[in-house]
Parts: sequence; structure tokens; C-alpha cells
Amino acid sequence: MLASDEIKLAYRLLLGRQADPGGLAHYQRMGENGMDVDGLRADIMASPEFRSTQNPPGQRLVDMGHAKVVVDAGEPEFGRHIAQHGSWEPHIIAIIQRYLKPGNTFVDIGANVGVMSFTAAAAVGPNGRILAFEPHPDNIRHFLAGVAANGFHNVTLHGFALSNTQSIFSLIGSSNGYLMPEGQSIFQTVALPGDPILADEARIDMIKIDIEGHEPQALAGIEKTLRKHRPIVLGEFNPRCLNDHIGCPPPQFADQLFDLTDRVEAIEHDGKVNEVRTAAELIDLWERRNAEAVAANFLPDGMLHFDLLFRVR
Repeated sequence: MLASDEIKLAYRLLLGRQADPGGLAHYQRMGENGMDVDGLRADIMASPEFRSTQNPPGQRLVDMGHAKVVVDAGEPEFGRHIAQHGSWEPHIIAIIQRYLKPGNTFVDIGANVGVMSFTAAAAVGPNGRILAFEPHPDNIRHFLAGVAANGFHNVTLHGFALSNTQSIFSLIGSSNGYLMPEGQSIFQTVALPGDPILADEARIDMIKIDIEGHEPQALAGIEKTLRKHRPIVLGEFNPRCLNDHIGCPPPQFADQLFDLTDRVEAIEHDGKVNEVRTAAELIDLWERRNAEAVAANFLPDGMLHFDLLFRVR
């Protein structure tokens, strides 16, 4: 069995940060199932976060067909896949292309290296606007390189996170990082409410939000914007991230979503669309699909997530 002090020390030595509550609980469970210190070290060293600290960043320009994106081809979460396959989440790209029209305004919360922002920029054309938010310094660097590579003049990047109040957070992980309380990482970022930033926008047609569990706070911080413009929202329902990263019970977030709309399309990993009309239906669907994924040895328990699509009423 692994002691808590051993796990915390491994985090400090190998990742250079404090163990987050979700990670600590995960390795405590693994210790109860037989993982020893050698296994702990090997598992952390195989993680994307550790490997991202070992590989020097290198930019590669990838042509996705409708736009170009700049990635670190050695980065294990996004960069490597995009460099090899020339795309990322094609079903999400297809949704953005389907709903956006020339002249529209698209808001990208959690823009990463810009795959969805650049997809949107190509769709809305020079008379449309892209407002992107991304706090990770490596992602910011690649995003801005992508803006230059595409020659976009309608893309604005804000290099900070969105939340419900002005706060300082730690950035945990590599490209697909997430926010945790200040002091848990050597990387810190500011988060601001989005409503004051977006208050003067004449129109907002679509908002994409994918921020690894911080969605409840970010949506609360743009509630006035949502009510004013009633955009299409493309988001994520990830109970593991909600629980581990911010301690938000998934039913509470489901209730928040259905305070904004009365119909949600829950999109599975294979693109299958399920229409749900209540928070309880969303939770029930997730529980059933999660159980099916576990029974089929497709995913560990709790790792299933949905993409969500809805229009604010």
C-alpha cells in the first residue's frame, strides 16, 4: 500500500508540484490494489504531464485542409495525434462548420492550440470574429504561430482563463491542462469573469467551452452574455473532471445546464447523438453509457464523457 507521503513526494520530485486531490485519491486507490513505489514512479513517468517536461518543444505546421495549425509534434496529448493525422475530433469540427455562417462571432473558451478557433475563422470569413481564451503558455505560443500561418486578421486571443470571479489558479498538466487552487503548480494563471470582457460584443453566435471541469464557473461568469445573445453552446459533460478538479457534483452541473436550455444533444465518442430534455435524463444516460463502457473494457469506470450541444433559451 502506498502512503500519502510517498505519493506527495513523488509528485514533488517528478512533476515539481503538489499532488492535486484527484491525483492523490487515484494513487491511494491504486496502492490499495497493489501498486508499490516502483509502480508509482513508473506510472507518473509515463504520464503526459511528465513526458511534456522531458521533450523540448518543437513546432510543426499541420494543414487540416480548411486551416493550418501549429503543434508540438512531441506533445503526447494533442500535438502528436494532430501531427500524425492532420485533425482532431472531426465530429466537433463538423458541428462548428455546420452551424457557423459568414459574419458570425465565435467564442472559444479553452482554445488550446487553435484547432476549433481556426476552423471557426475559416467558416465565418473575414467579416466574422473569433474571440479565444487560453491560459497555457505553450498553447498560446502555438496558437499565435497558427494565426500568423493562416494570415487571420479576425482572431483575438486572450491569454488567461475564464471563471466566475477574478482568481489566481495553478495550471496542471501539459497541453490539455486544467485549473486547480493556487500554489499546486509552478505555473500560475489569472482567471476573470467573461461578462465584462464580452459586454460590448454586438453579436455572439456560438460558444465552445472545453476546460476540463471548470465549466460551471466559466458559464456562471458569462451568464449575462448567454442570456443576451442566446448562442449555440458546444461544451463537455465530464463527471470525472467535475468531481476531481472542482468538487462539483455532476447533477449540480446538469441542473445549471438545464437552467439555460430545455433541450441538449449529448454526443458520444463515436458521434452518436442522444437528445435529453432534463438534467435527470442526462445523468441517467451518462450512468448507463459509463456502465456499458466498463462492461466492454472500453474505459475505466468514470472516464466516459459527452460532448454537449444546445441553444440558450
